[in-house]
Amino acid sequence: MFFWWWFMILRQSKELYIEKEQLLYLVSQQGESGMFEEQHEKLLDEKQRKQRMIIGEGITFLVLMLFGMYRLRATVQKEIDLAGKESNFLLSITHELKSPLASAKLNLQTLKTRSLSRDQQTLLLENTETDITRLNNLVEKILLASRIGHESLTTHKEELNFSELVESCAEDMVNRNSEFKLKIDIQDEVWVNGDELMLKSLVLNLLENAMKYTPEDTFVELGLNKEHDMIVLSISDEGHVIPNEEKSKIFDRFYRMGSEETRTSSGVGLGLFIVKQVALMHHGHVKIVDNKHKGKTFKVEMPYIGTI
Repeated sequence: MFFWWWFMILRQSKELYIEKEQLLYLVSQQGESGMFEEQHEKLLDEKQRKQRMIIGEGITFLVLMLFGMYRLRATVQKEIDLAGKESNFLLSITHELKSPLASAKLNLQTLKTRSLSRDQQTLLLENTETDITRLNNLVEKILLASRIGHESLTTHKEELNFSELVESCAEDMVNRNSEFKLKIDIQDEVWVNGDELMLKSLVLNLLENAMKYTPEDTFVELGLNKEHDMIVLSISDEGHVIPNEEKSKIFDRFYRMGSEETRTSSGVGLGLFIVKQVALMHHGHVKIVDNKHKGKTFKVEMPYIGTI
């Protein structure tokens, strides 16, 4: 349609030029021949100027139309991606909430209806406590991500011994998951200016992510050291390598690779989002590096403030 309109305008301009040329010829027959040459040259210049104007306007309109189509397609694709993320989030959050609730309910019903030994009662109570802790951690993660997303989060930064904080998080993860195999290499007295709760969330979320995607009987390596004027926190695992096209997407809120209908690992797609945002709050950044042989390494770099 656009090209037809463009063709018709050029054709009309050409026909108008021919009519003017014929009229000029008739008029010149009654006057001097030199007048015809002069007026014909002006008429030709006018024709060329109008053609350039029509072509220029057409190209400009075409560029604007193509740009509008591109923006429309990008907007539609963004809405489709957002709908997919929301669908995955609803499926994952439903599973993450129902599983510990169902387990805790079953434990309590068993305690209520059956006569159990002291050891059996203790085991069921410990399992219930674990389920409640899992629910509590999930709710805290959702609330934190919501506050970050609405920019309503205030930080309380202070000078912290990041070495002690990372070691404490590692011990907590091992105590909560006895099968979690962790190798630790933490440099002493590495200090940072940061929010303690936020930084704990960053370290724990990275460790939880590594634990979920690490094959059995393999180790996760946790390292902390100072490189020049930066702190480098690294967590390496031997799980699947993340494709390059996914490396930036996995830090988006609610984003998880694959579909919730076929996924076997737990989670709601908020952990790495929180990691990235907390790093940014501390003037740092997070990146993913492929290991030479197998797996990947998450690296968080933040400014180093020295030894207190």
